Amino acid sequence: MTKGGVDDVVFAEGYGPDGAALLVTGQGTDEILRQALHLAIRQVIRRHGGRTGADNSVAYLFHAVGVLRYAGTASLPERALDAGAEDLRRLDDGDIEVLTDPAELATVRAALARRGHQPRTAVVTRRAANRVTLDAAQGARLAALVTELRALEGVGQVYTNAEIPEQFLAQL
Repeated sequence: MTKGGVDDVVFAEGYGPDGAALLVTGQGTDEILRQALHLAIRQVIRRHGGRTGADNSVAYLFHAVGVLRYAGTASLPERALDAGAEDLRRLDDGDIEVLTDPAELATVRAALARRGHQPRTAVVTRRAANRVTLDAAQGARLAALVTELRALEGVGQVYTNAEIPEQFLAQL
């Protein structure tokens, strides 16, 4: 298991106070500690007006994906696709995200490195299959919930399908 990786133990699933899906992962090898963390996560979600779910109630929404981030260059998109990338996204800052199957992340990274492209970041993460758009007030409630969840000892990652539009992010 790696910190924040998709092989981490799923501790809890549920929904935030405004319907955004939550998937909370972390590490834990001791069954008693895992159970205690699971209970603590569920209490935090409920305290913030959310509701917890059964196993796989939201996990199916989140797919493992390899993400490499590069400085945008003219040659990168074609080279990335030739190297086995599944998709590309040009970001607002000019960088390019190269999306891969998690099992192909190292292969795509190595192929691009041989062509002179070094990634800024390379991670395996989870991405939501669909998104829920929140306004500023909803985003603030979700941010408070996620902050408290991340503060719990043993929590690795908190994934959500929430999307907060730029005009509302400045208000948070």
